[in-house]
Amino acid sequence: MVSRLRFKLRFSLVVMVSAFMFSVTAYGQGTVTGVVTDATDGSVLPGVNVILQNTTTGISTDVNGEYSLDVPSLSDTLVFSFVGYERLQVPIGGRETINVALQPEAIEGEELVVVGYGTQSRRTVSGSISSVSADELSTVARNSFNQMLQGQAPGLNLQRRSAQPGGGLSVNVRGAISPGGSNQPLYVIDGVPLTDNSSTVPGLFDEGSSGSVLGFYGGVDRDPLSYLNPSDIESISVMKDASAAAIYGSAAANGVVLITTKSGAAGKIQVDYRGSVTTQRPHDYIPLLNAEQFMRQQNRLAHEYHRYENNLPPYGNNDPANYTYTQLFSESQMNSAGEGTYWPDLVMEDGWMQEHNFTVSGGNETTRIYTSFNFQDDQAILKSSSLTRYSGRLNLDQELGDFARLNVRTSISRIDGNNPTTGSSIGGADLYNMIQASVAYAPNLDVYEEGTGEYTRTYNTLIMNPVSFLDISDESETQNISVAPKLEMDFTDNLMGTVTAQYNSEKTQRGFYLPRTSRHANLSDGMAQKNLNSRKNSTVEGFLTWDKAFENSELTAVAGAGMYQVNNEGFGLVGIGFFTDAFRDNNVGAAEDAERNELTSYKDERTKLSQFMRLNYTLDDKYILTGVVRRDGSSVFSENNKWGVFPGVSAAWIVSEEDFMRDYSDISELKVRLGYGLAGNESVLSGNTLRLYGTGFSYLIGNTVRNGVTLTQIENPNLTWETVQTINFGLDFGFFRNRIRGGLDIYQKTAKDLLDFNTLPFNNAVGLVADNVGSTESQGIELSLTTQNFQSQTFQWSTNFNVSYYRSYWKERNTRVDLPEYIGETDDYGAIYGWETNGIIKSESDRPSHMADANLGNVIYVDQNGDGQLNSEDVVQIGNGIPKWSIGLGNNFSAGNFTLSVFVYGDLDFDRYNNYTPNVAGLRLTGAPLNTTKLARKVWSSDNPNGIRPGVADNPYTGNNPEGDDFDLQDASFIRIGDVSLSYNLPQSLLARTGLSMRSAELFVNMQDLGVFTNYSGFDPEYTEANPYPKSYSLTVGVDLKF
Repeated sequence: MVSRLRFKLRFSLVVMVSAFMFSVTAYGQGTVTGVVTDATDGSVLPGVNVILQNTTTGISTDVNGEYSLDVPSLSDTLVFSFVGYERLQVPIGGRETINVALQPEAIEGEELVVVGYGTQSRRTVSGSISSVSADELSTVARNSFNQMLQGQAPGLNLQRRSAQPGGGLSVNVRGAISPGGSNQPLYVIDGVPLTDNSSTVPGLFDEGSSGSVLGFYGGVDRDPLSYLNPSDIESISVMKDASAAAIYGSAAANGVVLITTKSGAAGKIQVDYRGSVTTQRPHDYIPLLNAEQFMRQQNRLAHEYHRYENNLPPYGNNDPANYTYTQLFSESQMNSAGEGTYWPDLVMEDGWMQEHNFTVSGGNETTRIYTSFNFQDDQAILKSSSLTRYSGRLNLDQELGDFARLNVRTSISRIDGNNPTTGSSIGGADLYNMIQASVAYAPNLDVYEEGTGEYTRTYNTLIMNPVSFLDISDESETQNISVAPKLEMDFTDNLMGTVTAQYNSEKTQRGFYLPRTSRHANLSDGMAQKNLNSRKNSTVEGFLTWDKAFENSELTAVAGAGMYQVNNEGFGLVGIGFFTDAFRDNNVGAAEDAERNELTSYKDERTKLSQFMRLNYTLDDKYILTGVVRRDGSSVFSENNKWGVFPGVSAAWIVSEEDFMRDYSDISELKVRLGYGLAGNESVLSGNTLRLYGTGFSYLIGNTVRNGVTLTQIENPNLTWETVQTINFGLDFGFFRNRIRGGLDIYQKTAKDLLDFNTLPFNNAVGLVADNVGSTESQGIELSLTTQNFQSQTFQWSTNFNVSYYRSYWKERNTRVDLPEYIGETDDYGAIYGWETNGIIKSESDRPSHMADANLGNVIYVDQNGDGQLNSEDVVQIGNGIPKWSIGLGNNFSAGNFTLSVFVYGDLDFDRYNNYTPNVAGLRLTGAPLNTTKLARKVWSSDNPNGIRPGVADNPYTGNNPEGDDFDLQDASFIRIGDVSLSYNLPQSLLARTGLSMRSAELFVNMQDLGVFTNYSGFDPEYTEANPYPKSYSLTVGVDLKF
């Protein structure tokens, strides 16, 4: 293993150094000088950025507005930019002196924003849309698409479910709203909707979903866009309110994320290479007891349990002289135990990753191409975990005469994964997965038994030796191919037709083998699994765009139709009982336990037809009205509700264009927006409106047992669309020639006819039926700010900040379900219920009257209604699992050729259970003892009367409590230092002296997850899983070369 890693590391460094030394014939070099002035009054402009186009190489003008820049070629183009002025591109054209005059801009300029089925000038956008440009994305790490978006846009919340390579995230726009439907946004890549964004490498019986029937070999949580190379992304827009997103209708209830990939530009061929090597180190783990501490705590608490069990003081009045106690471990055993085995170190190691990205782009006035190849190899911190990705892209833009254009977006990728066993346990055969076992396994045990060489067993036989997990093989291979052509035709000067299509095919093969030597109680003879899954998405859309400018107004209309189809199918088989491990998962048919072997297959198809239209009207360049409507018909619903209509309307007023604003010269832009719209959600399986029958059931016919079918699902012909209504008020502003820019949005979002499942009475043949079960409402405020804090010839400092407040609550509950009395009709959507606690009983005087039978060391529960009893009437809301506040803060500093970027983000005001502290109760170290954290020292006992953790006699009164309690519920608010990047651009004078024909060369260092500020004492406050894949610090070094 070590030699293989060393070889890969050397290979990575060789590739990076070779690319750095690569050279081609150089164009004529020279020096360009000049003066930059204000076009309105002729005054000189200091601090203007003068950059070589498509590079990061450049300088700033001095106090006299003068500049002097060494260029590799006098045929290049210079780009002049300064806050408050229009950006200017000037071809050098062989000249050595170029003087320019910049025009002031009173507004933000004609920056284009990608919207549904087209682009708009940002100033004419009337809906709530946040955008992130390629320049902003270049300052953050590029390991995955969603990682790039973390904290970048207000209202866009990402919570990591796992730090596993390629691991999944919970992504939602303005919060989760649906208990049973999907809360993921719709992704639109290069104008084509991704009709299926499932985020799982499927497991046996999973039917392409994230569910799991047989536990361990359920789906592997995977980012649905893990196949996408982040370096290919040009820009990202997030549609947040329904007035903007309604153009995507039934798929837009949770917002829309529009992704645009890069295109080639006319001019000479450009070759870029970006390579990096990353080291990863696990974060500090849970502070576990070592072997000696474990044994001493076990002795102490076992003795305490002896007192409790025999009613000895302080638990009773029996005489200790009549009872004999023998401690579990002798003093000599404890003194010689030392540190023992620290199990997390045996399943984790320092990881590393290499990534190489090559791009070639260029073309002429009629043909432009962009191609890329990306290789990423992530050898992660869990020893059984890795991910290798190969991806390629070809983007072609072809002019077909003077009236037509053909764009083709093609990508191909392959992802090979070694999947660690961090999910559910194996079909009930074991209690803990690898991460849990490494925490719980007794530290005074060795890895192997003396003499036999077999794995040791802990005192609890249902917990597997952590090292034995490394023998399990779980490998997956995912291949993705996407082809998306688009044809545009100009019928007249005002009318354009567009036809787009996309075909996306993803195939996943997964092999799993549990060896015969494993300690799994129910699967001791080996188990193999093999499954193959295919996911195909196809899209065809056609639309017309009509644009007409009148004397003082402009009208744009878009109308079209589309057809979308998703096809998921696959099969899987499981074999149990092997006489040898040699076959592994390559010959499942060799399994000998016929009664437990299983075979299954599935197929799921859905089709959607749509018609859509949008109108944009602008009057006097300051009054804007937009209307959209979409009609969708989906095969997942019955004839009663197959079609849904989703309208939206918004208006904007550019106040800064009014005559009465002329005296307020410090206000560069002021725009008021108001929008209303409906969007939908159809995230139910295609068969939920049908009566279904299933196999796998046996019947006795005569004296013979025969396979048969039985009813598995009752149809619901009235199941209808989940609909989200949004009202949004927005304000866009800019001050001091846009040195300060930002936006404020206030919204209310109501989700109706929520998709979920209803529980049927026990006398029905099936237990659940799909239904529309109520409504939720959410309200929020979002603020974004971009400021140019300081700008001079030698130093620049800018800041990007966003903050959002969000609260969601129930508006109407399922009328078919009788809610417990403690759940209110309009409680918080993320409410956590349970008993309120008030410390523990440390002495007789602490025992409350309503807990007269409680022991010393028992948790004190609050009697809310004062009736002297503890029951469901004392359950209250004790927390909320959804963050109310989310923030992102980025600072960018430039000094000479150095650039420093620091990005922090966080979620505030939410609660999460610490899943490890409940196991610090005294009983954890008695009976079948498991290891625990150093909080065990704080367990109350007669010899530790000031302990703050429950003792061995703790009675949680669970029989009377339908929920949990707040003893281990903690405030999980956090602020994380997410990304710190430092880069240095080599001077052009140095590159010129080397003879290399590079446009620029950048060296960079990037650090991620440097630290988190939180009061949460559990694994990590950001994770949504109880026992997630461990997190790591990372340090990346690399080069970015442009030829």
